[in-house]
Amino acid sequence: MLKLMLKTFLLLAALAALTAEAIATPRVVVPNQSEILFTVKEMGVPVSGRFRRFEAFVDIDDTKPERSKAELRIEIRSLTTGNDDADAIAVDANWLDAVHAPYAIYKSSAIRSVSPGRYEAKGALTIRNQTRDLIMQFTSTKQASGNLDVSGEFVINRSDFGIGGGEWHEANVVAKEIAVIVHLVLAPGK
Repeated sequence: MLKLMLKTFLLLAALAALTAEAIATPRVVVPNQSEILFTVKEMGVPVSGRFRRFEAFVDIDDTKPERSKAELRIEIRSLTTGNDDADAIAVDANWLDAVHAPYAIYKSSAIRSVSPGRYEAKGALTIRNQTRDLIMQFTSTKQASGNLDVSGEFVINRSDFGIGGGEWHEANVVAKEIAVIVHLVLAPGK
């Protein structure tokens, strides 16, 4: 009887360990090695900036990419272009409306492998409480440290999210396309 109980206990312990491995914690961003950059043209001149505060939760399963998921949450007030006046305009009600929509959020709904180390994520991007579908191509490279380097680029149309009302919405003042570059270094899950 004692042998049976011991075997049962060992079997349950092994199953618990396998289950814990199967539902590993998603990787989290290493802030000082990660960045989210953007570029928009104002009267034909590129204006670049970045977001200083964001969180990312990513779980990439190389063997079964369909199990992968990603979520990114960007604090709108952390936007910086290096110009305080431009930053204040960018987060006001006509632009990103940080008071009523303090975060931009991306959540994947499906991720598939395109080629080794290259993926396509389908998901939803919410900015200014407006949600639109977004497909993003990205690469994923494991570093010797165990960290994961994830990089992707996409373009949004600011009009899709109601970004830039009033005088800024006139043609040729600010381009409708905003190019975004996401570079994340992710620590191993715990």
